[in-house]
Amino acid sequence: MSGYNLLAQLDNIHVLDLPYVERDLNFAQKVSLSFLLYGDEHSSATYILQKLLVLHRANDTDWRHSDILSQYAKSKPQAWRKYLVEALCIIGARQVLRKLGLRWQELRMHYLPHIGGISLHIHPLLKSLYTICEELSLAQSGRMVLSIREKASSGDPLRFYEPAYLEIFMLDWLTRRLIRLGDINANGSDVQLLIEFFKFNELHAQATLLVDTVNSNATASSDHAPTSVCADRETFDSAKPNVGASGLANGSASSAPSALPQRAKNAIQLSRENAGIVLIINQQRFHQNVSDDLKMYLPPVELLPRLGTDVDKQRLTDVFSALGYKVEPHDNVDHFAMLEHIRQACERSLLHDSLVVLVLSHGFEEAVYCSNSIALRISDIENVLCSYENLYNKPKLVIVQACQQKDKKNNALPFKIDASTKSPGQHLNMLRAMSTVPGFAAMRHTHTGSWFIQCLCDAIAEHADSHHMLDILTIVINNVANKLGRQNETMVPYICGALRQHVYFPHSSATELQPPSSA
Repeated sequence: MSGYNLLAQLDNIHVLDLPYVERDLNFAQKVSLSFLLYGDEHSSATYILQKLLVLHRANDTDWRHSDILSQYAKSKPQAWRKYLVEALCIIGARQVLRKLGLRWQELRMHYLPHIGGISLHIHPLLKSLYTICEELSLAQSGRMVLSIREKASSGDPLRFYEPAYLEIFMLDWLTRRLIRLGDINANGSDVQLLIEFFKFNELHAQATLLVDTVNSNATASSDHAPTSVCADRETFDSAKPNVGASGLANGSASSAPSALPQRAKNAIQLSRENAGIVLIINQQRFHQNVSDDLKMYLPPVELLPRLGTDVDKQRLTDVFSALGYKVEPHDNVDHFAMLEHIRQACERSLLHDSLVVLVLSHGFEEAVYCSNSIALRISDIENVLCSYENLYNKPKLVIVQACQQKDKKNNALPFKIDASTKSPGQHLNMLRAMSTVPGFAAMRHTHTGSWFIQCLCDAIAEHADSHHMLDILTIVINNVANKLGRQNETMVPYICGALRQHVYFPHSSATELQPPSSA
């Protein structure tokens, strides 16, 4: 279903359909839907809170024939359809959406209901708060209600005692202004009361979700950062740049000064016109269909698909293209094809200022897997680059997103290639950036991409004009090291190389780095 057809299908939803939609929803779904639709304004939140309390006390017949959606359509006569459909996607009301003639897979790709803090029409903090309501156990919800009540006892208490419907309590907190959503970009928001509860009770994922939602949606043009949101830098990733819809840092364009920042003298300045090639080897799926003479190089276990790697590929393409690089992505290539792509890029680099090779794959210590499950040594890949006269003394950057664990039992035997250099000087201006230090795993989110690549793109987009490569990579190390996974996972990138001078990426174009309109 194309975007045009989806919009046309939305227009086919009639207000007379809403009573039938509402009858197909259970009470819990109505509570969640009401929270998402009515929670963004104080007056509407007050209205729906009272209505839900009345419905909860009503008999089964009365709440089944409620008019929550019809009243919402009257309050937003021009825009109710897009809000309603997104909210139905967020709560996963597939049966209702199907009856409305909408396809779940297309809706899922359009609205991304499975990714917290990202929304098209619904307030992003409402979406994140709903996600938290779904994640917390009944006991955790009860403790949260009691804690907030003790800390902020003012006015008549809410006479409602069922934490299973946590959204009702959140509506009460919104009406009492114990928490604030701010505007649609979360500017002026205040959810610190909730963050403190989550931190105290070691609910780090929920605290991180709120912090990230505020930080990633706050507009770069705002002079006032949301001071109500603060997080322990050793625990939460609260320092990363704001990310717009294009995958580039929002602050890069809108806050850029009119004059280009001063760069260090006696440094290598890469030009936009001759920046060079960015070769992306993107390994998502793996197989073991190789000839008998290669089976000795296969790992003892099959490699799983790398979901989320296409997000990294697209983000890298956007960021490096904005710097003038010619980006050449290749998906799921075997070890022969991978080496051929690298060698061809080297041969075509005579008139270029630099070469960047990115490998996104599975791996183990000092090696990366190709799509046919055969591994290549990273040092051999570097030797290929350093062996070409076309690249002598030019910056050569190898970036690897792959695990680097040491596991002799499950790792493959790396395939040996003929790649050698004759003198140490050939390795000058060679730089390697690894997603993780040797011996450890690399984190990758199946929907939003890998920690390392996304932080790398953030840092390049924001600092390419003013910082040299090593400074940018230092920023990446710090930002990744500040992250914490749902199971308390941590990660530290690793950098090594032989740069003889500071190296600056080409100047970015303000227009190219400007995120597209959200319309």
